[in-house]
Amino acid sequence: MEIVSVKTMIETAIVKSRKLKEGIVISRWEEIVDKLALKSTPIVLKEGTLYVYVEDSIYLHHMSMNKNKYLQKIEEILKSDYIKDIRFKVGKVQKDLKYDYREVYINNNSDEDENISIDKNSLNREENVSIEEMVDHLKKMAQRREEVLLKKGYKKCNDCGSMFKGHGEYCYPCKEKNIKDKNINDHIHKV
Repeated sequence: MEIVSVKTMIETAIVKSRKLKEGIVISRWEEIVDKLALKSTPIVLKEGTLYVYVEDSIYLHHMSMNKNKYLQKIEEILKSDYIKDIRFKVGKVQKDLKYDYREVYINNNSDEDENISIDKNSLNREENVSIEEMVDHLKKMAQRREEVLLKKGYKKCNDCGSMFKGHGEYCYPCKEKNIKDKNINDHIHKV
C-alpha cells in the first residue's frame, strides 16, 4: 500500500469534484475578475463550462474580451484546466448574495451548532486546521450557502443539483440540454 500525502488527496478530490470546483470558483470570484465581481455572478459549472450572469451588455462585452485571462486565473487556482470555457449572459446579479462564507458560518452558529464551530483565525491560517475540520467546514459551508440561497428564492436543479434563480425545475444549462436531447430524440424517432 502506497502512502499518499494529505495535500495529494485534497488535490485529487478537487480534480474529481465538480461541486467543489464550482464552490472554489464562486468563493474566489473577486480574485478572478477583480472589481467586476460586483457586476457579475457565476451561476453554475457544467461540462467544463462556467456560466456567469453579468449586469449589462457593456460589462458582458468587457468580460468576454478578458475571458482567456479569467480562464488562466481559474486554471492557476484549480491547478487544472477543467474549465474550458466561460459563457456570459446578461442577467440579474444578486449583490446581496456576495458574502464572506466565514462570517455566515461563524455568525449563524446557534446552540445546536456549537460543536461544529471553527475559530475564524484558524480558517485564515490553514496550517492550524486539521483535515477533518476543513472537510467538516466545507460541508457546513455548502449547507449554509444552500440554506441562504433557498431563503432568497433560489431553487435546486432537479438534474445537476446546482442552485438557480428562475422558473421551473431545471437550471438554464440543464433546461437547454434537455431541449436539445428532446429534439435529437424526436428527430431519431421520425427517421
